[in-house]
Amino acid sequence: MEYNIIISGIGGQGVLTVARILGEAALYSGIKVRMSEVHGLSQRFGSLFAHVRMGDQVYGGLVPMGKGNMLLALEPAESLRYMHYMKKGGALVLNKNPIEPPQVSMGLFNYPNLLKIKDIATEKFGLRVIEVDAKKIAAEAGGELAQNSAMLGAVLEIPGFPLTREAIVYAVRKVISSRYAHINIKAIDLGSEETKKIVAAIF
Repeated sequence: MEYNIIISGIGGQGVLTVARILGEAALYSGIKVRMSEVHGLSQRFGSLFAHVRMGDQVYGGLVPMGKGNMLLALEPAESLRYMHYMKKGGALVLNKNPIEPPQVSMGLFNYPNLLKIKDIATEKFGLRVIEVDAKKIAAEAGGELAQNSAMLGAVLEIPGFPLTREAIVYAVRKVISSRYAHINIKAIDLGSEETKKIVAAIF
């Protein structure tokens, strides 16, 4: 078994936290895991990404080009940077809520249209797009900062994803402060429930 994930986003969204949760969940499940360091600029609005690789025959931390099973995009436009890592038929789990950098309001460039992002994913790269309203789900769970956990809930519904809810919840309790863990676990469950309907129509 080999399963390769790239997590993309910007500073402040919890890219590293998501990578750590997936890594801890894999270890809990007895699955060999390799992770890269997070690349990019960690300051707010800086582009970030991380690689998480799971499987017995995985020896390096970087996902080879064209071998990714899933792109977990915490910010929609950031997904465009890493689609070429995915294999055809791979999953793009996409937070539909954009965070426009200051350069957009300054008129230095235009933020890409969400529909255009999805078209590029499907038409150019052959990806299956699962769109998640993580902001709405996190608000329902009780905290907007739980958007990344809402995305993890969505990930649980992707066919072939090797980790269980039990493993993810264990990792959340280990990585996230006990003060906020319950909100994040609720966001996971809500994200999972919302995504079931979407996945049934795509896979």
